[in-house]
Amino acid sequence: QELVKLARTTLSSKVLAQSMEHFANLAVDAVLRLEGSTNLDLIQIIKQSGGSLADSWLEPGFLLQKKLGVGQPKVMENCKVLVANTGMDTDKVKIYGAKVKVDSLMRVAEIEKAEQAKMLAKCERIAAYGCNVFVNRQLIYNRPEQYFSSKGIMAIEHADFDG
Repeated sequence: QELVKLARTTLSSKVLAQSMEHFANLAVDAVLRLEGSTNLDLIQIIKQSGGSLADSWLEPGFLLQKKLGVGQPKVMENCKVLVANTGMDTDKVKIYGAKVKVDSLMRVAEIEKAEQAKMLAKCERIAAYGCNVFVNRQLIYNRPEQYFSSKGIMAIEHADFDG
């Protein structure tokens, strides 16, 4: 109770007047979850537009606000997360500033097939880690996304983290 009183005093402002008790309890709960650590950087505040101050909550664990791809599992329990920063967009031929001479469209198709096989092998290596959630900082193209869906792996792209 003393901590809540202290938090109320610290948070006193016109903006929080209507939600003072709520925010005092949130602040105390957040600090107590640090379990003695004085590193306040462990408490992250995510701002969202819309709603009211009373909609604010404290979430134990980690929040990552991303839309999931088509066919991805929407709920995952007992997560085994693999976080990566790897290109998952090379299942199509992309050659920057290079010239490739081929004698037929069949050769182009062979090159594309080889790129797709390399991407499939990469997906298989990722799945071999036993993860059921794959979080990538880069783009994930359709084929890898479909592969992960078929294996029951939630794939999240364009994830960025502080710290």
